[in-house]
Amino acid sequence: MIYVNKLSLLLVLALLASGCGEKVLRVEEEAEGKPMVTFAVMGDVPYGLTEEEVDAEEAILKAQIMELNEDDSIEFTVHVGDIKKGATPCDVGVYQTVSEILKANKTPLLIIPGDNEWNDCLKPEEAWRFWESHFMRFDEHWTHNLGIERQAKREENFAFLRKGVLFIGLNLVGGKVHNADVWKSMIEDDVAWVKTQFATQGASASSAVIFMHANPGQNVLGNFIYAKEEYKPFIEFLNVDTSPDFQKPILIIHGDGHKWIEDRPFAKAGERITRVQVTQGGLEAPLKVEVTNDPSEPFKLIRR
Repeated sequence: MIYVNKLSLLLVLALLASGCGEKVLRVEEEAEGKPMVTFAVMGDVPYGLTEEEVDAEEAILKAQIMELNEDDSIEFTVHVGDIKKGATPCDVGVYQTVSEILKANKTPLLIIPGDNEWNDCLKPEEAWRFWESHFMRFDEHWTHNLGIERQAKREENFAFLRKGVLFIGLNLVGGKVHNADVWKSMIEDDVAWVKTQFATQGASASSAVIFMHANPGQNVLGNFIYAKEEYKPFIEFLNVDTSPDFQKPILIIHGDGHKWIEDRPFAKAGERITRVQVTQGGLEAPLKVEVTNDPSEPFKLIRR
């Protein structure tokens, strides 16, 4: 509900009479921190080791998709990786099955790679071909106006600006460092992509949301402890270099760790960067996020 004092009410009534009232009322509503963009996020789903567990997880995912389809406020959904348990084979049938389940989503769905379906497979190159075949440009299964851009060098990295919010998706996985050169290139490309987006679209954005798979680490007594040393260039960029490039709120959403985390682990960035690790998909419904223009609390996280 919007509250106005007597003077404001008289001003609104006067402007209504002059034909400007609609614009004034819209500004009043926006000042209340109403959602500009609403989206959903899931990760680490479907999981399961035995055939029965996999079947149960796939049924959960199908039910969650049906629930998302009933929520007309959700404009798009992002899967932050791991479409299978790490111990199960990286067979092409897994990619086919999950792809078909996700296509039932009513609104566009974007997906970034997890380590379980690529990096940690016995044959990473083959697994990556499976991922490319079934998930690259996945949003193109829907007709939409998101205006998605993709990094020329790394097509799975995406970005788009919607209603003043900059969304960026990155291939940044957890798991083992199966090839040091591949990892170094991956992280360098991720940094370059975020820098490019901040430089080209940052002025038009009031906030940014970054999606990736890996949990990069945690803050311990003011020091960031890296889950892997390889993440350091990316985290240092977020912690330090985004301040002159993008002095606006940033929400980082990832999977990987399976348990809910909501914190601000980057000491130099302070309150400006919020990190969320979504709960494993089979244990909790997809996270719903409302992004508002309230600079003090731009990201409303709704767990269900």
